[in-house]
Amino acid sequence: MLADVTAEAQQCITTHPRDGRQAREVGQYRTSGLLLFYSRDERLEGLAVDGLRGPQVHAEGVPLTGRVPSEVERWMTARAAERFPQDGFELGYLGTGVPCSWSLGLVVSVQRMADHLVTRPVIFTECVLDDPRHILPRQAWIIY
Repeated sequence: MLADVTAEAQQCITTHPRDGRQAREVGQYRTSGLLLFYSRDERLEGLAVDGLRGPQVHAEGVPLTGRVPSEVERWMTARAAERFPQDGFELGYLGTGVPCSWSLGLVVSVQRMADHLVTRPVIFTECVLDDPRHILPRQAWIIY
C-alpha cells in the first residue's frame, strides 16, 4: 500500500533526457525503498522497488522482491506458457537480459546483495508499454 509511503518525506528529482524525450519526475522514498516515476503532468507511470529494503511486491500471490532471479523468471515463463500459449510476445527480455511480462506491466530487474543478485521489480503503467526501457528514466534500470 502506498498510503504509508506518502507520509514519508519525498525527494523529487526532475530528469531531462538528452535525446529530446519529455522530462520525468522521480520521487525517492529512501526509507521505504521505492522510486516512483511521474510524467511531467504528474501521472504515475511506474515504480521501482529496492530489492533489499523495499516492500514485498506480489503478483498473483507470488513474491517478487529480493528473490533469486531465476526462480521468478521460471514463474514468469510458466505463467506466460499457461495463460498466453499462442502469444510469443507476452514474455520478453530487455537489453540487460531481465524478463518482462507485458500483461503484468512488470520487469524483474536485479540488484546486488554482497556477491549475489536479488530481484528488484519495476512496475509500469499501460502508457509505458511501448518502450519502458526508454520511457522511464535511467534510475529505473540501474543495477547497483
